[in-house]
Amino acid sequence: MRWIIYILIALVILVLAGYLFPREVTVHRSVFINKPPQVVFPYVNNFHKFNEWSPWRHIDPSVLYEYSGPLEGVGAKMSWRGENSKAGSGSQTIFASKQDSVVATKLDFGDGSQATAEFQLEPKDGGTLLTWNFHSDTGGGPRERWMGLAVKKMVGESYEQGLEKLKNLVETAPENSTSDGTSTDSVSDIPSDVDDAMGDGPQGVPNELRDQNEEEAGETPENQQ
Repeated sequence: MRWIIYILIALVILVLAGYLFPREVTVHRSVFINKPPQVVFPYVNNFHKFNEWSPWRHIDPSVLYEYSGPLEGVGAKMSWRGENSKAGSGSQTIFASKQDSVVATKLDFGDGSQATAEFQLEPKDGGTLLTWNFHSDTGGGPRERWMGLAVKKMVGESYEQGLEKLKNLVETAPENSTSDGTSTDSVSDIPSDVDDAMGDGPQGVPNELRDQNEEEAGETPENQQ
């Protein structure tokens, strides 16, 4: 009987202690990336790029991802679904996006719980200080507030892993490629000998066409003398 009383007292203490914890969970993690904001921004403003460095992508490779809305920016949405998977199911939608500066998303975890996340990009020392923020309201119950402690720890660890992966991905990306893998080569990047072959030099195609036209008209160098 005495042990039952002790157990009840312990449960009461745990419940009361739960009310001492904040109902809101807030997490901040930052990393310095040695690339300017305009290079980093596409990786957080496009969910297709997000999954290249997401700390949760490796949890279950069999999880199905669906993308809807625009490719990037406000309205872009990514949904995931896994059967008997640690990744669970849910969706993430971009609701605010400021070029090379801020990307904010709304997360729906499929069980009724929601949260918001935000990427803040700050130019620093020729690179980018990227901060990843997370905010969620766990509710007023003591159980949810206890859970909030675990969520804060898990999210913090995941954010650290994800930011480190993003840093390595961006800093090792080829200099002559954009974040989506397309080449940034322009006409000015073409070697001069290639320019000559295209007709800008003495050996160019326009000169050959001109000589051919002169020969057809009978205006060869011999006839012009």
